[in-house]
Amino acid sequence: PIDATFFEAFVGIQSGFAFLLTVLVGPPLVARDLTNNALPLYLCRPFSRTEYVVGKMSVVLILLSAITWVPGVLLFLFQAYLEGFSWFTDNIWLASAIFLSSLMWILVLALLSQTISALVKWRLAASAALIGLYLIPSVFAEILNGIFGTKWGHILSIEALRKNVTSGLFGTLVLASGTELDGLGRLMTNEPPSWVSWFLLFLICAICLAVLSRCVKAYEVVK
Repeated sequence: PIDATFFEAFVGIQSGFAFLLTVLVGPPLVARDLTNNALPLYLCRPFSRTEYVVGKMSVVLILLSAITWVPGVLLFLFQAYLEGFSWFTDNIWLASAIFLSSLMWILVLALLSQTISALVKWRLAASAALIGLYLIPSVFAEILNGIFGTKWGHILSIEALRKNVTSGLFGTLVLASGTELDGLGRLMTNEPPSWVSWFLLFLICAICLAVLSRCVKAYEVVK
């Protein structure tokens, strides 16, 4: 069935490809300019640090958009064409869920890749650091979940945060074993609430922006 679960799975698969593409494209963008001392040449012109960062991020944003929300929305429109206008009006919220979940992940990946690129000036080391930041916290999260019998360890994993936010946008629920019903007959799960995942992803983006603000600057500014 072409429903929320289908589109959520599609977004999840494309998000994995987006991470792999970020590992290949993202780390060299700022690292090369810092290694070759090119920032003074950029910033001595009427070109602000914000414009520099946005320009570098646009490379990642455009490439990742082309493999995440753009094909997702096109797939939604194709399904609407096959089913008719009534299906489109009843499920228009799926298009917004595809766009928002993909945009969230694109921004996180773009900021993380630029921040690591600014901190680690060697391309291979920056790529390895990005992969480690993605995988290592996920391992620790599963260890904590196994020890304490909870799912709150997922707050350490960027991928788990993405899945939780995406599930919230699509209105789906991944149930853990041992899920129970509360007094009102509603399903209970010990996954962190979606707002916690949104807050942590926002915090990650804010930290990345603060680090970029410190790293991306010229040696001197002449007015």
